[in-house]
Amino acid sequence: MGRLVQPTPPAQHPRLPHTGRIRGGLLQSRIGTPPGDVASVGAARNPGRFRALWFTIVTTVPVGVAWLIGGWPSWRISFAFVLYADVVLAAVLLTFDSPSVVVPLAALFTVMGSYVVGFHGPKLFTAHHIFAFVTVAALYTSAMVNDPAQRLQTNLYLVMLILVMFSAPLICHSFLMLLRRDATGAFYDPLTGMQNRRGFDASIGNLQLRPAPDATLSVVVIDIDNFKAVNDRFGHQHGDIVIRLTASRILDMFPAPAVAVRLGGEEFAVVCLENSEAVKERSELLRILLCNETDRSPLTASIGVAHAVVDSRNIMDRIDNLLGRADKAMYQAKRLGGDRVAVSDESTEDVPIDDRP
Repeated sequence: MGRLVQPTPPAQHPRLPHTGRIRGGLLQSRIGTPPGDVASVGAARNPGRFRALWFTIVTTVPVGVAWLIGGWPSWRISFAFVLYADVVLAAVLLTFDSPSVVVPLAALFTVMGSYVVGFHGPKLFTAHHIFAFVTVAALYTSAMVNDPAQRLQTNLYLVMLILVMFSAPLICHSFLMLLRRDATGAFYDPLTGMQNRRGFDASIGNLQLRPAPDATLSVVVIDIDNFKAVNDRFGHQHGDIVIRLTASRILDMFPAPAVAVRLGGEEFAVVCLENSEAVKERSELLRILLCNETDRSPLTASIGVAHAVVDSRNIMDRIDNLLGRADKAMYQAKRLGGDRVAVSDESTEDVPIDDRP
């Protein structure tokens, strides 16, 4: 009989080191950290990200509450809010470990860009977009360097950001400029360029910004004498020239911050916070300036002046009363023959400055 062949024992493979439980302890066996401590490991690896996130969480709540209960913000507060939002958003985005994942989140700059378009000027609008562009460029560069496998996706995200983050605010800005132009036109008289009554009512509030607690509020009402005769003799086209010339001379004599308005027809008004004697002097100089012998049709005007010492914070309460008094003084000047200035006084009858017949 032949020799029995002993079966070859199976090859003994070297025993692998203990790797822990596959399901529950894989993470623990590889990094030596319990699964519940993953957050602490992430914080240890990138503490800047967690500081930025916590700063955002802690500061957003009080900022939001202050915004809601604080009323309409001033320009400085609004500017500070834009700066805060831009810096915090950039800090959060730049501290993430996967820049290719957070690149689309840079579209949040669009929200702040729309706010800047609506409530701020072109300077802050430009500064915001430069800051957003720098942040996006940093994110894009980091994503291209650190995540080479995601470069196609990163480039697609960049195209989307350019379309959304930059194009949308610019389109909104263009439409808003068109709306502002139309709205501005509603506040101005197309013939003279002066404010109309609607613009006059809106501009009176600007006088309240002056710091004096008490000021002399003066109202001047100007009406061209015998304007109908000018139209009848020279035609309505020349009448329009006369109206524009009168408006120009009024604006020269009463520049900003005085508020000048064409009330309608050949009647104008001026409101200013100035010493009453200075206003009387300017009104008399305006009367002389309007009566220019070199004009094709020399004009005369009747001018009424009214004034009162008021609290500059409550100007609107006195405007209508002073307009009525100045208008009454203007008609008093007309009854005295025109081409004169009459001053209204609360305690006496309206009296002209000069005593010509």
